[in-house]
Amino acid sequence: MQIFFTFDVEPDLHSGMHKSLEIGLPRSLQVLNKYNIKATFFVPALLLQQFPNYFKKLEKQGHEIAIHGYKHERFDNLSKQEKEFRIIKSIQIYKSILKKNPKGFRAPQHSIDNQTLIILEQNNFLYDSSYTPFNFLQLLFFPKKFRFWLNGIFTPRKIYKIKSNLYELPISSFLIPFVSLPLRIFPWPIIKLYLNLLKLTNQNLIFYAHSWDFIRLSQSKIDTIFRYTNLLKNFERTIFYLSKNKSNRFLTMAQMIAE
Repeated sequence: MQIFFTFDVEPDLHSGMHKSLEIGLPRSLQVLNKYNIKATFFVPALLLQQFPNYFKKLEKQGHEIAIHGYKHERFDNLSKQEKEFRIIKSIQIYKSILKKNPKGFRAPQHSIDNQTLIILEQNNFLYDSSYTPFNFLQLLFFPKKFRFWLNGIFTPRKIYKIKSNLYELPISSFLIPFVSLPLRIFPWPIIKLYLNLLKLTNQNLIFYAHSWDFIRLSQSKIDTIFRYTNLLKNFERTIFYLSKNKSNRFLTMAQMIAE
């Protein structure tokens, strides 16, 4: 099985600051480095522009930097012209810093639509990773987006060509997506059961967390009840558990497409 660890890098929830770059991501990277795992980081172009050396260093360490929009805004709320402008501008910023074209894209809040996919293909992206099929949690967080949720829930759970020259790498899910939340709120025996269900129902495992998941968020009700320290502990347990199977391979998204 191929396994991918991905991170949506954003301004910190509630505060809009960047403590997650100083504290949160280094905590997750410490675990990844321990097991020699390279991850994919989805970064808004404006954040990449603000902290170019930070992300150049990550890339030099073997991690992949992909695009998470121009700034953190929903793409399904934008006009076609606005989408095109943001994607083209994001490519320009990416190329000016990393000296190559971006390969991957993830829409903020998974707000992908067909119009955006067409623009991505026209601009030579190789993959999108915005869909989370069989995900009932998204409806809870975005109840006003029912039609949007309905369009995505029954999309394929395998890696597939969504356009002629564009792959979709969907985030793994079994009712609850393979994200930070289950690792934060569930005890380890339940997480092990959840991982086994994911392995049975998904051809590959794609995990994602936010950069701010790994810091203390004083204004967050979830973090007050289910501390980030729970996530950090279960994050390493999850990697250790998955790494015990020597047939499992940990890849970046771009490595998957290259194969």
